[in-house]
Parts: sequence; structure tokens; C-alpha cells
Amino acid sequence: MTDPMTRTIPCLFAVLAFFLASLPAHASLTTGIVAVVNDDVITTNDLDQRMKLALLTSGLPDTEEVRKHLFLQILRGLVDERLQEQEAQRQGLLVSDDEIAQAMARIAHDNGIEGDFEVFLKDRGVSPDAMRTQLRAALLWGKVIQREIRPRVDVGDEDVDAVIERIRAHAGKEEALVSEIVLTVDDPEDEARVRKAADDLIGQIRQGANFGAVARQFSQSASAAQGGDMGWIQNGQFLPELNAALERLNNGDVSDPIRTVDGFHILWIRDKRRVNFSEKNDTELTLKQIFKTYESDTEAFVRDEAKAIRDKTLGCDNLGQVLGAYKGWKEQDLDPMMLSKAPEWFSSSIKDIEEGGSSNPLNVGRGVVVLFVCGRKDVAGVDRNAILDALGTEKMALQSRRLLRDLRRTAYMDIRLAPSR
Repeated sequence: MTDPMTRTIPCLFAVLAFFLASLPAHASLTTGIVAVVNDDVITTNDLDQRMKLALLTSGLPDTEEVRKHLFLQILRGLVDERLQEQEAQRQGLLVSDDEIAQAMARIAHDNGIEGDFEVFLKDRGVSPDAMRTQLRAALLWGKVIQREIRPRVDVGDEDVDAVIERIRAHAGKEEALVSEIVLTVDDPEDEARVRKAADDLIGQIRQGANFGAVARQFSQSASAAQGGDMGWIQNGQFLPELNAALERLNNGDVSDPIRTVDGFHILWIRDKRRVNFSEKNDTELTLKQIFKTYESDTEAFVRDEAKAIRDKTLGCDNLGQVLGAYKGWKEQDLDPMMLSKAPEWFSSSIKDIEEGGSSNPLNVGRGVVVLFVCGRKDVAGVDRNAILDALGTEKMALQSRRLLRDLRRTAYMDIRLAPSR
């Protein structure tokens, strides 16, 4: 027999953390209601199904230790969803069954799940209703943001100009393809608990859990719906603490928890590259060149050899093998080059050559050069509309976190837990 422990509290998660820390390993929840959020309830079944969904989609191991570490994040997510749905209801917003079905179909497609997605979930012990509930809350909150926050977001020309100037200043420097997980700290008493949750998630990700799936389940940033994807980030676009981490992390690294004013951030560096900047649309070329001086051979002889090499070469992959049959020819990789910055004689020779093609033999001093196009990539110039959209999204994300924090602070929350005896 268990005696429910019921508390009405101003800071739900600080008390939860203290209570869970004192539970023995065999502690459990009473059957029935776990928490009351204003006029809605969260049941033990809600909690259990969401835990199973989180473990399935994130790839985290289903162990007692992992479940205990994730408990607070799962419960917090469920509480936030209730608050988001209540705010949407207050504004008269609705989500149709078709919208939810389409969202589920996208998830199945993105994860390579063939056949009936609901059957897939059921076969793994997860109720499809758990997925639908999560998606309904996310879709409703998106509509709240569009109605309540987006009209108040103001991005001016000076904001766009500042971003363009920053990109220009960082031309030639590194930028990173970044994903994030954000765990907010709304009360100082939550600090240690959230840091511990971040450490646990990092440990599981480094052991093989899928970062994007973990972000979708646990991140409290607007990027969570995209698996934490932030796109290409240049040094200077982040908060100072995150910029410092970006500089020291290598391709493929997952950061330690990074404390900012909002909470703890986890960054994953998926790729790195040099920043290209062009006021207009441009083309980036990856090139090889072969060359040979005339020496004892005539110019005509060297040019004939060059034509023969071109005819036998299939792109850049077998170039070295072909050259081995011709005496005196040398191969060289060239640095990536923007077509607009190449000399006129050079750009006119290669501007219309497709990837895998090569130029005609070119006379250079007392020798012949042939250029091979190993890669060709169109690089968009400054797109003010894209920058405007990105800045607007960033500001909406910040204001949406503030709105959710306000909803938490004004909500009535009652949690009911009981340790097994």
C-alpha cells in the first residue's frame, strides 16, 4: 500500500529533482495521476508511453538508470505540452487529424520506416496516441507562435546589413554545420538538475544515440522540430560562450554542456568549411591541372599528348593512372576557386565546363597546361530575404521560450508521487 505524496509547488522541477534523488532504486509511481497542470492531468500511462517513445526514437538504451535520468525531462516535456495546448485552446486554435497524419508520415519517411507506421510503433510497445499527442502539441504551439509572436517580430534593414557585414568580415574563415540541444534553466534551483540531464544526454549520444532524435524529444529550442539543425553557422553569429566552443570543436565533435543565459546548450559539429562570400551569384570550382614543359619536345608534340590524355581521362578519378603512361607530365591539385575571382584568361577557359570535364590545352610560358573540373558548386550571393527569414526565426524562438516560461510561472501545478514500500 502506498500513500500518495501530493504537493502544490511554485517550482515543480526543483522539488521533483530533490524527491527523485531520495528515492530508492525500486521506487515507482502510484497508478493514476502523476501531475495536474491547471485543468489538465498527466497520468502514469502518459508518462510510461512517452518514455517508451523517447527511448525508441532516440536510440537510448532502455535501462533503469537511463529511465531515471530521463524522467524529469520527459515529465517536463509533458507539462510544457499541456501548457502549449491550453494556450492554443485559449486562442481558439485547432489542429486537424489530417495535419497530424501528415506529420507522422513525414517522420516515418525521414526515418526510412516502410509500411504502416502505427503498426511499427505498436510492435515496439509504443501507443500511436503518444506520438499523436506529441505532434498535436507541437503543431498547436507552432500556430500560437505564428499568431501571437510573429506579428511582433521586427527585423530591420540595419539587422540584415549587420549580418552581411559579419559574413564579409569572416570570408575565408571557417564555418560549421551545427545541430543543437537546448535545456533551459528557468529557476536557479534547477541548475544542477539540468546540468546533470545534459551530461547524461551527451554520454548517451557519444555512445551512439542519434543526436537528431534526442533533440526532437528533449530540446527546448525552436530547432527541436528539425532535429536541432541550425544550418551553417559562422563565428560571431552565436552568443560569446557558443562562439568559443565553435572555435575549439572539430568536425564530428559533440560539446560538453555550455552554460548561457537561457540554460545549457549541447552542440554537434556535423561539418566544417571555409566561408565563401560573394555579393552576386557565383560558382565554386574544385580543380586539378596537368602541365608539361616543352624541353626537347616540340609544342605541337606536347599539345598532341595533352589531347590524348584528355580523351583517355574519365574525370579526375583516373587522371593519375592515365598520366603514368606519359613521360614528363605532372599533376597538381588547385585550391578551391570562385569563378568570379579567377583571371579572365583562366575563367574563360573553364566557365562552361561541366564537372568531370577538362579545358583545351593552354599555352603557359614554355609549356602546356590542361585544367580538369573535379567539382562545380553554385554559390548564392547575398540573399537579403533569406537573412531576414533567419533573423526572424531566431527572434521568434527567443520570444516563444519567454512565452512558455511565463506560462509555467503562472500555472497551477500539482505533482503526486509515492515511493514503493
